[in-house]
Amino acid sequence: MNGSWKLVLPVGFVLYSLPLFLRVNGTSEYVIDEEFHIPQGLAFCQQKFDVWDPKITTFPGLYLLALVLSPFNLCSVTGLRLLSLAGAGVNILLLYKIRRRTLAGSGGNSYAAHEAITMSVLPPLYFFSHLYYTDTLSLTMVLLFYNYWLQEAHLPAAVFGAASVLMRQTNIVWVCMATGMTVLDTIVQQCAVSRSVAKSKLRLLGTELWVNLFTSPQLLCNCILNILAKCCFYASIILPFVGFLAINGSIVVGDKSAHEATLHLPQLFYFALFAASFGISNTLRQLRPAVELIRRNRALCFLALILILMVVHLNTEVHPYLLADNRHYTFYVWSRLYGRFWWFRYAMAPVYLFSICVLLCGLQHMPDSFKLMFPVSLVLVLCFQRLLELRYFLVPYILFRLNTRHTRKGFAEWMELGVHLLLNVATFYVYFTKEFYWPNYRSPQRIIW
Repeated sequence: MNGSWKLVLPVGFVLYSLPLFLRVNGTSEYVIDEEFHIPQGLAFCQQKFDVWDPKITTFPGLYLLALVLSPFNLCSVTGLRLLSLAGAGVNILLLYKIRRRTLAGSGGNSYAAHEAITMSVLPPLYFFSHLYYTDTLSLTMVLLFYNYWLQEAHLPAAVFGAASVLMRQTNIVWVCMATGMTVLDTIVQQCAVSRSVAKSKLRLLGTELWVNLFTSPQLLCNCILNILAKCCFYASIILPFVGFLAINGSIVVGDKSAHEATLHLPQLFYFALFAASFGISNTLRQLRPAVELIRRNRALCFLALILILMVVHLNTEVHPYLLADNRHYTFYVWSRLYGRFWWFRYAMAPVYLFSICVLLCGLQHMPDSFKLMFPVSLVLVLCFQRLLELRYFLVPYILFRLNTRHTRKGFAEWMELGVHLLLNVATFYVYFTKEFYWPNYRSPQRIIW
C-alpha cells in the first residue's frame, strides 16, 4: 500500500483542491502581497531578469522557479498560483515519507498518510497553497532538504537546503540546525563506538562524553574527520551566507525599513500557543504528562511563569502593520483582545506556560541533539521578527509536528483533522463573502490568515 499512497496522496490533494483553487483564482487579480510577487514572477517567467521590485525583501528563488512555466507559455497569474498548488501536492508526499520514517513502523502506512493529510490541510498553510506566496514552495524545499538529511544523503540535502534559502533567507536556520545535529550525533556515535556502548547511554548534556572526547586525541581526530565529511556540503551554504550578512548588514534584501531585526521574545509564546492549538492530537495526548511535569516542578514552573510575565511586560513589540492591516486575522485578535484589554496579555501567561510544557512533552522521545538544536533554531527564526505573522510559524510548526511522539491513531488524530477541515471551511467562507475597500485600491480587499 506504500506505493499506492505515494500516488493517491498528491493526486487526491490536487484534485480535491482544484475547484477551490479556481474559485480563489477568480476572485482577485492580486491578494495582498501578491501585488509584489506576481509582477516579479511574471517578469522572471518572461526572462526579464533586469526587472526587480526594490520592495521585495527575499532572495529570488520563488521567481526563478517561475521559469518552468516559460516553455509551456503559462506565464500568467493562474500559472504562478498553480506552482503553489503543485508545491502543496509535493508537500503532502514529502510529509507522508518523513512521517512514515519518524513513526518507525508504528501504526502503519495508513497512519502516516492520515498524518500527512492533517498537516497538509493545516489552515494557514492550506490557504496559501492557493496563492503565489513564498510559503508553500519554501516549505517544499525545506521538506526536500529534511527528507534527504534524514537519509544521510548530504549532497542532495545541501542542494535543496540552498534552494530553501533562495526561497526565504530564514531557512538558513534549518540548514544550521541540521548541521548542528549532524555534528552532535557524530560525536555521540564516535564516542559510543570507541567505548563499545549503545548511543542511547551517552548524554550530550553530561560531562562524561566531553571528557572522553577531549582526553582522547584519536577519538577527537576521528570525530573531526567524520564531521568534515558529512558537513562540508552544508558549510558551502552557511559560510557564503555569513559573508552575505557581513556585506548586507541584514538578513533582509531590498526594503529593510519594515523588517528591521528586533528582539521579540514573546514570539516564542505565540508559537507555543499556535502549535498547541493546531497540533490537537499532540496536545490531547500530552495533557496528563504536561500537568505531571508542572506538578513535579512547581517551583521551577512558578519562576518560569514570573519570567514569562516579565518578558511580556518588557518585550512585547507591536509592529505598525499589525495595527493597520485589517486583512489578517492577527489584526482582529490583537485589536479586540491584546490591544483592547491591558490585562489580557498577562492573563495569557499561564496558557503560554502550559503550551510550552505540552510541546516539551511531545518531544521528550527525541534525541538530545534535536532537543538542543530545535529550541535554539526557534529563537533565531522567530525572536528577531517584530511582526506577528502566522506564516512565520509554518515551517517550525511542521518540523515540530513531524517529530511529535508517535502512538496509534485514535480519536485525537481524527479530531485534529476534523478541526483543520472545519477551520478551512470557515476561512474560505469569510474570504469569499467578506469584502471591503481601501482608498488606494480599486479591487475589493479580503481577510486571510
